[in-house]
Amino acid sequence: MTTALLLEADASTQTQESGPDFGQRHPLQIAMCLRNLTTRGDFVTVEFGRRQIVTQVLDVDSRNGTFTFDLGNIESDNAALLDAGELTFRSLPGGIQTRFTTGAASKVRYDERPAFEAQFPAVLYYVQRREFFRVQTPVLDPFVALGVYADGGRFRLELQDLSLGGIALRSYDARFADAENGRVLTSVVLQLGHFGSLSVDLEIVAPRQSTTPKGDVRYVLGCRFVGLSGAAERVLQRVVTQLETKRQTLARG
Repeated sequence: MTTALLLEADASTQTQESGPDFGQRHPLQIAMCLRNLTTRGDFVTVEFGRRQIVTQVLDVDSRNGTFTFDLGNIESDNAALLDAGELTFRSLPGGIQTRFTTGAASKVRYDERPAFEAQFPAVLYYVQRREFFRVQTPVLDPFVALGVYADGGRFRLELQDLSLGGIALRSYDARFADAENGRVLTSVVLQLGHFGSLSVDLEIVAPRQSTTPKGDVRYVLGCRFVGLSGAAERVLQRVVTQLETKRQTLARG
């Protein structure tokens, strides 16, 4: 990643994905969308169970209705992918979210190296979504989120990044292994350093986990703001702007 300023889709428009205007169903249309990912070299996240890999589409075979994609970096995840009966692919090239679901993949060889192959999905979504700038939050003096989880216990999570659309929270607490899409965390207090505190409601929209080089499992909860007030949005805008300004100043430094 060449910059800490990332593009984040506004998860509040997810319901639009079911609309007929966004779904590509003809095999030739699906092949074209997949080839666009290949031509641009876009990175794609493949989700299966509680695992995921980051990959790229390598080749598209419209005649046979299949496409080839690269292996991930972690061999155990690659092995688990082969056992998965359903794979969900997501990418966000140029502000257009590409999302589709396939059945199981098989292992093949492409350009003399191992790869995966899967059948075309029944439908592939190209969804234009509102975008927000997302900035990385401080590491040495991290912002934190305080609240009550579904089990009734209190939590204290560090913010990994922040935007006007939502936040990503990180933790090594195994309670968050069962985090599910759609779960709402109410009255979460965000402590934002010298910017002060905000009370917000968060909907979990992208729970995931990863393993550190030391072998520790880290849980990341991608969340969107629910019913964010105008006053809270103005505070967040100031935080995002000042963090990005500081980052740019250090980069020029």
